[in-house]
Formats: sequence, C-alpha cells, structure tokens
Amino acid sequence: MAFDCIDKIVRLCFFNYGGFIARHPIPFLLVPLLVAGALGAGMLFLTEEQSVENLFTPENGQAKTDRNAVETLFAEHGDNDTLVSRLTRLGRAGSVIIRHKDGQNILTQAAMDDILDLHEQIMSTSIKHENKNYTFSDLCVKWNGVCNENPILAAYDYNSSKVPSTTLTFPLYTSPADNTVTYFLGGGLAGVSFVSGSQDDVLSAEVIKLSYFLRYEDSVEDQQSALWEEKFLEVAEAFTSSVITVTREVSSTLESELDKASSSVVKDFSITFTIVITFSICSCVMLDWVRSKPWLAACGVLSAGLAVLSSFGLMSYIGVPYINVVGSAPFLILGIGVDDMFIMLAAWRQTDVRWPVELRMRHAFSEAAMSITITSVTDSLAFGIGAITFFRSVRIFCMYTGVAVIFAYAYQITFFGACMVLTGRREAANRHCMSCLKVRPKNESKSTAYTIFCAGGSPHQPRVREGGDTNDHALMLFFKNYYGPFITRWWVVILTILLFLGYLGTAIYGCTQVREGLTLRNLARDDSYAAHFLDDESQFFTTYGLQVSLVFTEPIDVWNPVVQDLMEETLAEMEENEYAYGKDQNLTVSWLRDYLEFLQTIGLSNPTQTQFVDILRENFLKIPAYQKYSLDVVFSDNGTTVAATRFFVTTKDLDSTDKERFMMTDMREIAENSELPAIAYHPAFIFFDQYIAILPNTLQNMFIAVGAMFIVALLMIPNPICSLIVTLSVASIVTGVVGFMTLWQVNLDSIAMTNLILCIGFSVDFSAHITYAYIAANTGRRRSNVIYALFSLGMPIVQGSLSTILGVVVLAFTDSYIFRTFFKTMFLVISLGALHGLLFLPVMFLLTIPVKSR
Repeated sequence: MAFDCIDKIVRLCFFNYGGFIARHPIPFLLVPLLVAGALGAGMLFLTEEQSVENLFTPENGQAKTDRNAVETLFAEHGDNDTLVSRLTRLGRAGSVIIRHKDGQNILTQAAMDDILDLHEQIMSTSIKHENKNYTFSDLCVKWNGVCNENPILAAYDYNSSKVPSTTLTFPLYTSPADNTVTYFLGGGLAGVSFVSGSQDDVLSAEVIKLSYFLRYEDSVEDQQSALWEEKFLEVAEAFTSSVITVTREVSSTLESELDKASSSVVKDFSITFTIVITFSICSCVMLDWVRSKPWLAACGVLSAGLAVLSSFGLMSYIGVPYINVVGSAPFLILGIGVDDMFIMLAAWRQTDVRWPVELRMRHAFSEAAMSITITSVTDSLAFGIGAITFFRSVRIFCMYTGVAVIFAYAYQITFFGACMVLTGRREAANRHCMSCLKVRPKNESKSTAYTIFCAGGSPHQPRVREGGDTNDHALMLFFKNYYGPFITRWWVVILTILLFLGYLGTAIYGCTQVREGLTLRNLARDDSYAAHFLDDESQFFTTYGLQVSLVFTEPIDVWNPVVQDLMEETLAEMEENEYAYGKDQNLTVSWLRDYLEFLQTIGLSNPTQTQFVDILRENFLKIPAYQKYSLDVVFSDNGTTVAATRFFVTTKDLDSTDKERFMMTDMREIAENSELPAIAYHPAFIFFDQYIAILPNTLQNMFIAVGAMFIVALLMIPNPICSLIVTLSVASIVTGVVGFMTLWQVNLDSIAMTNLILCIGFSVDFSAHITYAYIAANTGRRRSNVIYALFSLGMPIVQGSLSTILGVVVLAFTDSYIFRTFFKTMFLVISLGALHGLLFLPVMFLLTIPVKSR
C-alpha cells in the first residue's frame, strides 16, 4: 500500500537502531547527560522580560502605528511640558484609591484630613539617584512648570476645612475663585450621590482616586521614576488611618506581579516533579520484583527534566528571554516525556521474555518509535506554527516549548533507550529491581517473605506462551478481557454515539459564548495589592472612561468653514456614539469650538487664512484659559498653516472587554470614514488591540496546525481513512477544549491561545497512539483490532493521562490566573483526549475503518 512506505522505513530504521543501542548503551547514556549539562550552563545567561505591553499586545497592532504617528506629530511637547490627558503612553505613575473604612461618605473633613496627610507624605517622598535626592516635584509631569494636579484636591484648594462648606458639581466643577478654571472630577471621584432635585450637586461619594504622573522620556528619567514608584508603594502600604483604607498601584505593578508569579511556580514544579516521579515509579512496580521497573521510570522522568534543562539553556545562549508564561513549559514537557516513556514500556512488554535483550530492543523500538515520532513531529509542528503569531508572549513560549519537545524526543530514544537496555539486561539476569542482586523465581522461593519481597522473573524451566504472557500488566488484561469487549457491544456503541453528540453540542454552545481579551486584572495574583486596586478601579471608575483623541494627521485648511464643518461632523459622530458622552455634556475637548466662539466675541466671523492662523497663534493660545490648546495644534514650519490637530471625546460605561473593543473599533471606523485624513487614538488602545487580534490569530494558527497534523498523519499512518479520523478527532478535541474552557470562565486571550496550541499537539498524541495500534493489530476483524489496540495502548494512555494531570494539578491551587488557566486547559485536553482515545475513536473504528483479511 502506498501509504505505508514511510511507516515501513521508520520501523526498519528503528528496528536497526534498537539493536545498535542494545549493543552500545553507555555512549547513549553519557552523551545526553554531557549535552544537557553543557546546554544547561546557558541558564547562567538567562534574561527575563516582564513588559506587559511587549508581551501581551499584538506587535502589529494598529494602536502602535497610530501612536508613532501621534508622537511624531506632537513630538515637541514630550512629557516635560504637557497635560496628563495629552500623554501618548500610559507611562510611569502611581495611583491610590481611597475609601471610607465604614463604606460611608468619603467627602468629609475627617476623611479629607487623612487624604491630605497621605498626599503630603507622597509629595515629600524622596529617592536617591547618583548621589542626588529627588522628590515628586522633581520627577513629575509638568505643565507650565507646575506638576499636574489631582482635581479633587485642587477643588478643595488642598484644605480639608473647606469640605463642609463646598458643594461640588459633578463631573465638572468650576472654581468659585476663578471661573476660567474647571476641574474634571470624573476620573477622581466615584460612587457619587446627588442632592435631591439636582443632577450635578454632589451630596456624597464612595471613593477618591489620586494619581501621580512621572516623566520617563529618557533612560535616566525612567530609572529615577522607577525608583520613586517603589518608594510610593512603600509609603502607601505603610500609611495607617482610622478613617480611610487605601489600595495602590504603579505602572510597574503588573510586571512585578508577573515576576512574583513566575518565582512561585518554581516551588510548584519541585512538588510536581516529586508527584510525577512517584506516580511513574508506582505505575511501573508489579508483584514481580524482576519485571518491576522503578528505576527505569525515574530515568524516564529524568529524561524529560534533561529536555527542559537543555531547552532553557539553549534559549538563554541565543538570547531568547525567559517570560512568565514559559514557567508552565516544564509541566508540559514532563507530561510529554512521561507519556512517551509509558509508550516505550508498553512496547517492551509486548516482546517475548525469552528473547535476548537486543532482539527485544529491536522490536520495542520498531513498535513504539512510529507512535512517539508522530506525536513529537506534530507537537513540534504545533509549536512551530504557534511561533509565527504576532503575540510575543506566545512566540517565546512556543520557541522554548518546541525546542524542549525536540530534546524530549532525542533523549527518549537515546538516554532512555540506554536505560531500557540496562534494565533489560538486569531482567535477563533475573536481578531484583531495587538492589540489582540475583533472585530466585517465585516457584523456587524458599519462604513467604522471600516471595513477597524478593522473588520474580521467569522460571529456569520456562513454561511461557509465545509472546510472554508473564509480561501482561493487570491493567492491560483489564482492557483486553473486560473493557474492550464491553465497549464493542452494539448497545454500548449506540450509547457512545449519543454521548459524543451530546459532548459536541455542549462544546459548540460553549464556543458561541467565547469571551475575547486578557484583562489586566488577570495578570495580578489573586490576593495581591494590585488585585485589590484593579478590583476597585473596575468597580468604580468605568462610568467616565478614556479621553479618546481624534487626530487629523495632515495639513488642512482649518480656516475654511467647509473644512471646519467636516471636522465638526466627524467629532460629532464620535460624540453621538453609544460609548461616548455627547456634546451637551461639555466633556469634549475642542479648541476649534472655543476658538470660533472667541472669534465671534472679537467681531471676526469670517477671517482669512492669515487672520485665522495669526490670531490663533499670537492671541488665542496665549490666553491662560486657552493655553492648554497649544498642545493640540501643530503649525507648519513657516507658521502659516495648521499641520496637524487633535480633539478629545470622553467615553463612558466601559465596564467589559467587549465594550472596550466595540468602542475602539467604532471610533476608528468613524475616523477612517472621515473625508479628512484622521485617526482615533488612546494609549489604552495598545492593550485593546488584543481583543480584535486574538481570535483571527488563534483561528489562523489552529487551522494551519490542524492542516499540518493531517498531512503528517497521512504520511506516517498507513491508512488514509485513519489519517482523516485522527484529524477530525483533533478538531473535536480542540472544539471541546475551547467550548468547555469558556464555560469554565476562561477568556480567549494570549494565555489561552498558548494553551490551545499545545492542545493541538496533545490531541494528536492520544488519537495517533490508539489509531496506529489499531492499524498495526492486523487481526482480520474490526472488533479484534479494537480490543488489541486497547490492550496494547490503553494502559499507557491511562498512565500518561494520569501522570500529566498529576503533573499540573498543583497549578490549580496557585494564585495566578495564568497558571490556573494552564491547568484548566491541560485538564480539558487530557480528559477529552483520553475520552476520544479510549472510547470515541475505538467505536469510530468499529463503524468506519475496514481491516485486511489475514
């Protein structure tokens, strides 16, 4: 048959290779250890990266392109002479959210006393950099030489005694001392209740938010601001009050959280390693002390550990940084390595105990090699395809894990193969599995104690059937004598079909409920200070959202009324959007509207271009109340035209990732449809871009991966129908994982995308193993082929599933969303993969795949 040519070639190669390694095991034992040691030394050069923006946002995101355009157009101001609302990056900052301890009104004199005390402590906080002290005033973002203020404190003139006598209006408050000064309180005051009969007079409020923005324009400023952020956290944490409670955050908080989560998982891996090695040893212990293989099981786990060490070392040598998500890779590789080990041991058990070690190795390798080769190739392909994504975190994870899969395969057929040879020699010499001392077979045992603790192996006068029945593990016999015959009964087949339809229907329903996007809250550990702050922020500060800029990017004739109408038309359309406040709310920032009113007051209703530009530049923008608008207008080099300009619209009620996504796409669409060249931008769009990029990236990778799996299966499984069934099984498992993952409250984000890539690889493992065993059975009857496949590989599938779940179960109890998501995905992949491999596929074989006549 044309489809079995590669299968025959691979089997023949491994048949010969098994014999070679049986004759020369020591080099295959030592060389992998030396290679792993040399590569592992590369971890001395390991570097880490925690930048949330670089790792978890799409590299080709439109917001990054738009940001470059905005920063190029408005470069002259930077962060040293600007307003916070004009910053093009989220930048360096520290924030506190303050609540009354009893949940009462925060706008009391007693509460404000403590708030101002905290504010003074923050303002006086100093850091030392290069033998010089710096306070917030030295490092803050300034406008006209003064640090940007917190509006709520400025509204009370930094005087708590004014709280009882001052009636704030919300969200805009005009200073009674200077009616040209208006404070926007929407970003700093929340949980507001109004005086009865009023729509804007504040009666009480639940929380106050104070923010302190720092400069970061060059590396020196960034270092200084980073140091100040650390001191800020210390001050906010140490602050005590009998009236208020404080939650805190700085710009580097999430990066710090990623680092802490990554560090904590090291401890979890040590626990996992112990659990898996214990399970593997117990799984390989039998009542026969010669046939038991505890040390071989330990070597199988060690082989996976060497793969992790080699991968991490090699990546460090070539400069690929370690990131938080990579912390889950060792758990994955441990599962893959142990799964392959059980496949190899199952093949060894199928050989005749009377054969010499070399012949047993030849047959074991030729039997198992194709199965583990298929899974290793497909796993590597899955991670290789995943590495082409635009999400840097996913790409780095796939690089680390893909290389580790290759090393795991290499060490499996070298280091572990050599360990198999040495174990086989011990068995052939009838030596005890623990002490390696020669022992008697059970029928020659001299005492009960000797039978229990020492005896084992083949009788000296063997009475063994061909094929070595003494090798059959109790679980193998269960699949052969009970489980296999049971699931091939006609009524069980019908029930299985109904179960599959129910499973698929539930999975598809879950897929229709997918939620896209990684919320920043999910990067914080559950009970961390960051989590508390972000919870408060999402609860209280979504009513008044972002100030999205509408940027006209090219020189336009702003003086022309027709052009003014076009600009106003675009701005008005943004204001009328369901996610924005309208013109009547007075929250839009438009220099043009104020300028046209100004022209009316001076009696100039129809200025020429020269008049329009000259008065704008020389008069209007120099009036203190309008000076802020100089940040929004860029003049041409000769000063005769407006080269670029921008306006700001305030968004509202962005209390979900869906609303954030829809708002961003709506604003962009409005700007793109404008008759003038325009873009819509806000620094948060950098993160919102993932909401629209994650689904197409995930689907692209999954379709390519599944297609690649089909080609590999077609080439390596000697039956085209089986290749198609393996591919459909992979698609079914992936559908199930996505659907049930959604129902298990996991979003489709870059973390889940990483896990779905490994899902494809693991899906192939279960499907390919059982399918290949079915084809290789060649009994002449479908039912017999199914039972033989379950007899041969049912036990390693169960062992591999349990060991992998045990390998990640500790992550279910971590305080990190990233690693809990990894556990949930792995649990679903393994559970659904085992369900397909042990139930759905065998029934499918009964119904669809013909077998050769013997």
